[in-house]
Amino acid sequence: MIRLISFIVLVAFLAFMLSPRLRAWLRARAPMLLLTALALVGIALAATGRLNWIFAAIGAALPMLWRLVGLLRFLPWITRLMGGAAGAKANAQQKPGDDAPSGQPGNGRMSRAEAAEMLGVELSASRDEIMAAHRRLIQRLHPDRGGTDYLASRLNEARDCLIAGLDR
Repeated sequence: MIRLISFIVLVAFLAFMLSPRLRAWLRARAPMLLLTALALVGIALAATGRLNWIFAAIGAALPMLWRLVGLLRFLPWITRLMGGAAGAKANAQQKPGDDAPSGQPGNGRMSRAEAAEMLGVELSASRDEIMAAHRRLIQRLHPDRGGTDYLASRLNEARDCLIAGLDR
């Protein structure tokens, strides 16, 4: 049985490598073929009574998945902090009176607009609003509560940037 399966896999591989038409056909139907293969493997495992380990793995992964779903709301901030495409967008929208954008290489300063967006306040927010927003976010993102040093330092930098702008 193993020899027959090995022979079929070898013939399919050679046909795939030698035929551009077959490669195009497979590329067009790859998602459906993958789902079909997964279904067949699931049926074979169920028929042989070896499906229990899959349920155990799913049960072990659920707590981690719930944690990741909760962290997805911070994905735009993390993308922005890591200098993703949002940094280029902020550079294009910056006004001449604003601080230099953080997306420029070698410039570690955060702009007031970026700081306000990070804390979730308006640029014209009062000191009390800034401090309340910072306190609310730092309670969730502090390293002692499961956050990272990087995010906590960026929140502190955003608070300092906005408060310094009020003193000017």
